Amino acid sequence: MKNKMSRNTRIYSSLIIIIIVLITITGIIKPGTFDPYHLLEIVKQSVPLGITSIGQSAVILSGGIDLSVGEIITMTNILAADLISSQSIRTIPVVIFLLFLGAFIGSLNGYLISKTKIPPMVMTFAMASIVRGGYLLYSGGAPKGRVSDIIRFIGSKRIGIIPASLIVYLIIIAFVIYFFQKNKLGRSIYYIGNNEKAALYSGVPVNKRIIMIYAFSAVMAVISGLILSGYIGVGNFDIGSGYDLNSIASSVVGGNTFNGVGNIAGSAFGALIMTVLSSVLTSLGIAETGKLIMRGLIIIVMVTLYTNKGFKFSSIVSKFKKDDQNEAPEIG
Repeated sequence: MKNKMSRNTRIYSSLIIIIIVLITITGIIKPGTFDPYHLLEIVKQSVPLGITSIGQSAVILSGGIDLSVGEIITMTNILAADLISSQSIRTIPVVIFLLFLGAFIGSLNGYLISKTKIPPMVMTFAMASIVRGGYLLYSGGAPKGRVSDIIRFIGSKRIGIIPASLIVYLIIIAFVIYFFQKNKLGRSIYYIGNNEKAALYSGVPVNKRIIMIYAFSAVMAVISGLILSGYIGVGNFDIGSGYDLNSIASSVVGGNTFNGVGNIAGSAFGALIMTVLSSVLTSLGIAETGKLIMRGLIIIVMVTLYTNKGFKFSSIVSKFKKDDQNEAPEIG
């Protein structure tokens, strides 16, 4: 437990420092960044990626990967805009339908992975292709309709100065912290990622849990798709582009590993870092190729920070504390 707490302390300390540094750089480039309204706007921009990353983190901690989340986000957007068609009365039935559709797609991912032992990367990549083909066929190659004012409010409006989407985000984070840290059902994913056979022998229904994990990931992608739909208001075939790899990056930056070590809530910090980093690089006029390079470097540095063999932030803090104590003047 002590090592785990030490690792968590090291991770969150590193993440908070990086966020502060990136926001400070943004403030230098763009005066007014430290205004509360603007700071909340930065957090708001990270919400869709953060929610997607929470689902992706659950999959990663179980030892898998989900490459279908981007296409599920786009599918959600295309179907929501077309089925709702600006009619608020349709909002709740359509949202429920999309959540169940997402859960079905994710469950199918998990079922085939657990039963046929198809590698998660291959299975979810194939599912992404199927989902993309499905919504292109459904739409006839052209997005139609608009989402309702209710979804528009959640995706783009504020309650006071607090973005409505941020409230949804915080509710999800609170649920995730409770379910995956305090609940036996949620904690079982760590056992599966750490040692699947040992988890099975200890009585964990591994196949059912894997189905549950991929269903959860898909549902998080649907929620992200709804929030993004509320932000732009209409259907767009590119809305989910990049969310598959960016959610993996956010999860890894947030301290999660493929062997059941990490904290799902950490992906929220990872998503915020990736969002602020992208904003900083855009402000500096860095092209997309440069952004990809920087994103890769950030991942390498953060993973190094998290490994026991790599650089330890906590050891530096301890050293400074020790030096301060040694240099403290004597009184009296």
